[in-house]
Amino acid sequence: MRKTIVQVMSGGAVLAALATPAMAQNSATATAAGAVTVVQPISITKSTDLGFGTIVKPASGSATVTVSSAGVRTVVGSVAANATGVSRALFNVFGEGASIFSITVPASFSMTSGANSLVVTTNSTASSLTLSGSAGAQGSNSFGVGGSFVLSSSTASGAYTGNFVVTVAYN
Repeated sequence: MRKTIVQVMSGGAVLAALATPAMAQNSATATAAGAVTVVQPISITKSTDLGFGTIVKPASGSATVTVSSAGVRTVVGSVAANATGVSRALFNVFGEGASIFSITVPASFSMTSGANSLVVTTNSTASSLTLSGSAGAQGSNSFGVGGSFVLSSSTASGAYTGNFVVTVAYN
């Protein structure tokens, strides 16, 4: 008889286990990959400055003086100009070969002589370029920046100078 009682208790324990609700899943997992592309730093150097040369201001009215991004100076108006000192600003860029980079040039900048100033409107050969060479090797490229300004009969004589900042960045 003792055997029967044990069997009944064992059967009850099985029934109690079956009646216990299942535990809900309380965690999950996922896997992500990491990736990085390492490139050489981009750098820029100035090779030449933007030079307009020597200009004789008009006796009356105004003239527009332009140096193109290719380095060609034109003068519209009745003024005399000396070709000495005419140059575009030329920049050299170095970095990861075959990479595209953007170029940011200010729309204008001021050149001053004492208290007098001229506003120069800039022009550039490109807004983006590709570095020579292939990925994994150093590449290079260059670009020019020119500008133009209006010169009037009332413009004060003097040596005008000013600076502008050009920025390059990988796309």
